[in-house]
Formats: sequence, C-alpha cells, structure tokens
Amino acid sequence: MKYNKIIVFLSLIIISPSLFANCDNDSSRLEATSKTTLAIHPLFVSQSPEMVSGFRNDRNLTRENGRGGAFQAVLFGSRTTDGEALARYFFPDGQNVLIAAEDGPVAGAAGFGVKKNLLAQDFNVFTVNGNFESRISIEPEQSVIGLGLHARQSFWKNHERGRGFWISVSAPIEHVKNMMNFCEFIVNDGGGANEAANDFVVANMTEAFQQEDWNFGKIVAGCSMKKTGLGDIEAKIGYEWLQHEPAHMESYFGLVIPTGNRNEGKYVFEPIIGRGKYFGVMFGSCLGLEIWDSEDGEKNIRYELANHTEILFKKTQVRSFDLKNRPWSRYLPVYLNQEEAQEAADLVGDNDNFAMNNSTPGINVFTQHVSVTPGLTHDINTAFIFTYRRFQAEVGYNFLAKRAENVELECSWQEGPALKHFLGAGQTNPIRTITGSPYYEQFVENMTQDFVLIPTPVTPERYEMSLIKEEDLDLNSAATPAVFANTLYGTLGFHLREREYPLFGNLGGSYTFSKNNDASPRRWVIWVKMGVSY
Repeated sequence: MKYNKIIVFLSLIIISPSLFANCDNDSSRLEATSKTTLAIHPLFVSQSPEMVSGFRNDRNLTRENGRGGAFQAVLFGSRTTDGEALARYFFPDGQNVLIAAEDGPVAGAAGFGVKKNLLAQDFNVFTVNGNFESRISIEPEQSVIGLGLHARQSFWKNHERGRGFWISVSAPIEHVKNMMNFCEFIVNDGGGANEAANDFVVANMTEAFQQEDWNFGKIVAGCSMKKTGLGDIEAKIGYEWLQHEPAHMESYFGLVIPTGNRNEGKYVFEPIIGRGKYFGVMFGSCLGLEIWDSEDGEKNIRYELANHTEILFKKTQVRSFDLKNRPWSRYLPVYLNQEEAQEAADLVGDNDNFAMNNSTPGINVFTQHVSVTPGLTHDINTAFIFTYRRFQAEVGYNFLAKRAENVELECSWQEGPALKHFLGAGQTNPIRTITGSPYYEQFVENMTQDFVLIPTPVTPERYEMSLIKEEDLDLNSAATPAVFANTLYGTLGFHLREREYPLFGNLGGSYTFSKNNDASPRRWVIWVKMGVSY
C-alpha cells in the first residue's frame, strides 16, 4: 500500500504541470486567428472519457471461465459553448464583429476613409449611392450525436502469471452539425445593389458570402451544415503485464483507419467525421492501482492512469490561405494573369464600371490542394474510481496536447495572379489589404528612383512587378495551431457481476476548456453506456 501511494503521488506530479501549461494572453490568442480550417479532436477515441470510463481491462476478467471478452455501446452527445472564441478564431485580428463598408476611390468621394474592417467592394458589394455599411458577426457552434461501439478480447492468456494478449476494435457512428450563426446588421443599404457595376453584384455581405462566383470560402447564413457517417476505426493489439487485482499494467500498439470525410474548402467550418481522412498509428500504456480497501471488502478506491500517443500521416487536403501579414487577404480580388488585366484595361471608355470591377475572386485562387501533416497527439487520462458493492463512481482529468499542423503546397505555386488595384482597369497593387486602407491605395509616383521602387497603381504594362510569389503565401493560416486542452469528467454507474453474463453501465459528463488559444473549442459531452462481459 505504501508503494502504491508513492506511485500515485509521482504520477500526479507528472500530470499536474499540464494544468498550468496553458497561458491566457493576447499574443497566444492571436496565433489562432484569421484561420481557414479548424480540426476539432473527435469524440469516442482512445482514452477519451466517454470511451474509457468504466471500461478497462477488468471487464475482460469479470466473467468466471468466460471467453475473456467485453463489449460496450455508448450513446453520446456534445455541444460547443463559446461562440465568441470560435469567432475570434475565424475572423481577422482576433475580432468577433466586423464593420463592412463601401469606400470612395479618391478623397472627396462618398464614403472616403470611412472606419471599417472590410472594404465591401472587395466582396462584390456595389450599391447605387456607394455608401453601404453593415456589421457582421458569427458565433460558430458544433453539436454531435453519436453511438460508439467497442469490443475487446483477451487471448493467449497465462492465468498463473496474470499475463496475456488482447485485441480491441472501436468506432463511432456520428451525426455532426456545424453552424456559423452568421448575422448581419445593415446600417446603410446604400440604395440597393447597383446592377450596372458588374454582372455578379450583390447587395450585402450575407449575399456576398454565398455568391455563386465563389467556389470556396463561403459562409452559410441561416442554416446548418450536417454530416453523418462512420468515424475512424481504431484497431489495437496489447499485452497485459499484470493482472487486475490489486494492480494492473498493460501496453498496446494500434492503427487509425480513416473512414470519415476530409475538408473540401467550399464552406468555412465544414462538418468533419473523424480526424479528416488521415491514416495513423498509435501506442500507449495503462496503469491501475488499488489505493484503499475497506475491511469488509465492500468498498475500495482505485487510481487509473493512461498515456496515449498517436501519429497521423500526411494527406492531401483542400484549404484556403492568406498572404503573409494580411489577414483575410484570401478574399481580395485578383487578376489571374496579365491577359486578364489587359482585358480590363481595354474596357476603359466603353464600360468604365466593368473596367473597374471585372476580376477573379481571390478565394478561388488562394484555395489549393495542400499536403497537411497533423503529426503528434498525446493524451493523458487519470481517474479515481470508488466502488461500493454494485455501484461505482469515477472522477477524472484528461489532458490533450496536439502539435500544430504542417501545411505545404501539393504543387508549386504558379506565378500569374496579382492583386487588383482598388480602381481596377487592369491596374494592380501588391500591398493591398482587406481593409481597403487609403494609405495602401494612395497614388505614388516614381519621382526619385532611389526612394520609391514600385509606383502604385501598377499599370498593366508593368504587371510582372505585382506578381504574387510563393514566398508571399501564408500557409500557416490554413493550419490548425497547437492545442492544449483540459477535460474534467465524472460518472455514476453500476455493475452486475453475479449474472451469467455480467453487465455494467454508467452515466457521465465532461467539460473541455483551454486557456492556450481559441483553437480548442469549449464543449460539454454527456453519455450513457451499457456493456457486457462474456
């Protein structure tokens, strides 16, 4: 008993720093902003509370002279709780409300220099009066309903030494629903859409984020995105080093077999089943100790500690990205090549509106096939289990550490696109931002060649001076950053060992939070499970 307490104490020392590893400051939060993709750690996977609580190696040993097998079915549900945090994750500069407004091209024009976060014209919003203004917000949320199935079977058991092998297979069937909860408050409608501006003009930002001309990066307003399917299959083989009473210890190796779906990039915050179609390997270990037992043998307390590591391998995905140091620049209009710029310039005089506005949506250019490597994920689960006759209660803590994704272009960037200048007409501006700041749109002449190397706007004849290079791309904006997540959970349950086929069940709940950044959604999970030993 003395040594058991020492082991528990040492393991708590190892785990406790994770509670303080998170930090809550603006610099860490801004590492997870203006992102295009969020990879949320899935439910009912190895060492998650809804899978492991009440179902450990003892279930294989419960039935006397049995086959050494056990099975559990878990009905679970989950919902995220902090929409503002997820809004900061997707919106630029850690904001959750953005002002979109039209702006005049020169000083003295309607709306020139108006305070805004987004230049409405970049989103194809053109109004009759040219003074449109609105406030947009999102409160993303995710809800999940699922049924987890898990079977574990012992074999080649050495009963004298309390050792033996085991295999297990598990997978959830899930229904994932994501909502952006997009909302727009129109301050000034600008007199309605100006149909003369171009062929694809929209009247407001709600229409802008759903326009047909965009192939990617859309934001759904007023409805949810849903996906139902089989989550990733986990297959393991393990070896039990010690029997269950008074202690047990085991280790395992396994595979992550992808069966879900991957990100398509068409919409922001698409629902994903499983990990995103990544294949992976896993390994881990579990340790359990009885730390207290009553004299009558009817009550006891056990301590359980599990370490799980998985490595997911590189996979091709479709993702959007920004230009470096320019959040949301993926939505800036571009010319695909010099020929398209010249076509716009040729419209001057014949159709000045089309000459100014004709271009290609940047989101169609800044969305590419990329190679994504999720890499390493480590999960630690620790719990205290109190048993009294047929009843059992469990309280635990789970710590998840996940490295940042590494994103690389699948193919080399093909030079040709350039950012359209505010005035269009074939002119480009390599320093534009999504805010349409007049400081970046002002006219600069090459008066002294030693001081100003690139005059703006850049004429079609000098188009090559504005070409977007591969080194200008911010692929980190397409990657989910590193995550440190804490989960507290508790369960109440029962076990009927005297039956021919012993049964067990429990009802549990957990809450996940993080102070590291907004990439780990705050969410609650509840579950009810039933199982049988055979």
